[in-house]
Amino acid sequence: MGCNQMSNRVFPIFIALLLVLGIYLGWFLANRPSFSIPALLNVAGTGYSILAVIVLYEAVAQDEKLKGVIVSYVAPFLLWAQAVVPLGVTASWFLIRNLHHGNEISAFGFSFFAYSVLPLSFVDATVIFPRIAKLQPLDGRYRRFGLFLLLSGLGMQLFAGLAGL
Repeated sequence: MGCNQMSNRVFPIFIALLLVLGIYLGWFLANRPSFSIPALLNVAGTGYSILAVIVLYEAVAQDEKLKGVIVSYVAPFLLWAQAVVPLGVTASWFLIRNLHHGNEISAFGFSFFAYSVLPLSFVDATVIFPRIAKLQPLDGRYRRFGLFLLLSGLGMQLFAGLAGL
């Protein structure tokens, strides 16, 4: 059961859990004595880069079943997590606005969500639900997802490096 086959009863629970995770993450970060957006971007970028290496690893690349799992489960999970968790972080502003980094964290959550719209549209249209016949073969979808992860990870790390200067 991939994301496109997830039942109508399970999907709202899944989204609610991601939203709660984002709210908790916002609260957790706001309670930290020191907080750095470049460090947070670096961690996220490193996570994406590691996932890209796993997805593009040769042993995975030759296993059709693993490709199917990556395209049907991992890509939709990442798409929804990257969209909903930052919204949860932004929504946590109601709980954390009076904490040390509350406004900064909420602004970061909103900015990350806004950034995510374009790349996630690419993932949705070319990996999860490709609408063009040439983009529908599993091998190409899986490789585009790996490329998305690699470029996103490197981009976040580059931006974190430039922001940290």
